[in-house]
Amino acid sequence: MRDCRDTGMQRLLMAETLGLAMARRAAEILDRHRDVLKRAAPEGTPAEAGLDAAQFAADDAIFTAVLDAANECLARFDARPADERWCDALLSLLDLAQSA
Repeated sequence: MRDCRDTGMQRLLMAETLGLAMARRAAEILDRHRDVLKRAAPEGTPAEAGLDAAQFAADDAIFTAVLDAANECLARFDARPADERWCDALLSLLDLAQSA
């Protein structure tokens, strides 16, 4: 028979691992686009610097989903409306990614 504590701890570990992976992914997306946009400044538009529209759209969708999830998690501790929490959610994601 399974011990309930093991299942609870396994789920907690899985949630922690998932959260860290999501934070790392969001930070990677920001880093990639920051680098591309820095290169784009002297050359002209982001497209001229090699920013692939399809990759940008995929990254945007992933980043938005991760930020929305972080904002929703933050709601458990912060009663402000979502549009007032998003900056704190972003900072929490970046802090988590840095410590991962």
